[in-house]
Amino acid sequence: MPQANFNWTFGAKLRFFDRAAVVRSMGSITRMALGKAGAMVRTIARRSMRYVTSQREQQRQIAAGERKRITGEPAPSPPGSPPHAVRPHPWIREHLNSAYDPEGRSMVIGPERRPSPVNVQALHEYGGTQTVKNLRRRRRKIGSGGEIRVGGRESYTTKPIVDYRDNDVDVTYVRLRTAKQVARSNRINRDLYGPAGSYTVTYPPRPFMGPALAATLPSLPKFWAESVRST
Repeated sequence: MPQANFNWTFGAKLRFFDRAAVVRSMGSITRMALGKAGAMVRTIARRSMRYVTSQREQQRQIAAGERKRITGEPAPSPPGSPPHAVRPHPWIREHLNSAYDPEGRSMVIGPERRPSPVNVQALHEYGGTQTVKNLRRRRRKIGSGGEIRVGGRESYTTKPIVDYRDNDVDVTYVRLRTAKQVARSNRINRDLYGPAGSYTVTYPPRPFMGPALAATLPSLPKFWAESVRST
């Protein structure tokens, strides 16, 4: 029976259905039926996540002549609906796979987990809260580089960033040489990236694997029947 899984690791690729070890360990009928079911769940889940383009990527496209205008930052998908696949890095949609679980003789379907302490995939599916360490906060000091201005006149050290409220802003950096510059830079860093230490992020449920699995279940008898006829 297929099942949704959110503890996916890159090592699971060794158990993809086209590997010889998997083929040898399963009966041909089981392998074919589960393979079809897994492909269907994966396709439905992927298609449920609509592509959108982040405002930062839109700005890059305009600068590269690939786009004529900015349509604004896409709003998050409504709670209860699948998450968006945000370009340029729609990780969940592009890294969703299926593999054979030899212990349970079953199909495991889900997105590869990102190399991050936060399991965003599971938080999207089920909702919940996550305590996150704020790695973007910095304590500026004399001699270090730091933020000196948000918006306004641009220079060659001005860079676009996304603040902790998901706003795209232009920030200018300089080498800090005075205590006044250091104090200003620390205030800007706090305003851009939020409180120091850790903070809690709340995710409303935006399921994509559960609905895909539910939509596939009525087709399982057909997959078994087709597999029997083809052997």
